[in-house]
Amino acid sequence: MENIPDTPEGIILESLLEGMNQYYSVELAKKVIRGMRESRSKGQFTGGTPPYGYFVKNKKVYIKEDEAEIVKLIFERKLAGIEVPKIIQEIHAMGVLHRGRPFLPNAFDMLANKLYIGIDQYKNDVYTNIYPPIID
Repeated sequence: MENIPDTPEGIILESLLEGMNQYYSVELAKKVIRGMRESRSKGQFTGGTPPYGYFVKNKKVYIKEDEAEIVKLIFERKLAGIEVPKIIQEIHAMGVLHRGRPFLPNAFDMLANKLYIGIDQYKNDVYTNIYPPIID
């Protein structure tokens, strides 16, 4: 940081610099949010790791068919009343892995993930053009 003198003028200068930094930060946040909304409205993937059952190519999300079958199986078994540990046993018996590792109970957060029905929510906006639904 600059060497700001400890004088009345220095106090004003420091306040001005802090205000400019705060303005820059808020303005940048607004631009990022606007960019995210624009990208999502175009149906583009905006980053991160896609959920199990999906892959991204050229900013578009596609269904990974082999994993999508496992996602469907998990949802079907859960709807049939089967508990998560039993579903995990069944999947392990099939030799299926979750991103190269055995399925763990936290992978079953997918059961509450609206992306699997094609709904993506960012802030207060809902997008149905990014994730193709795997589940009805």
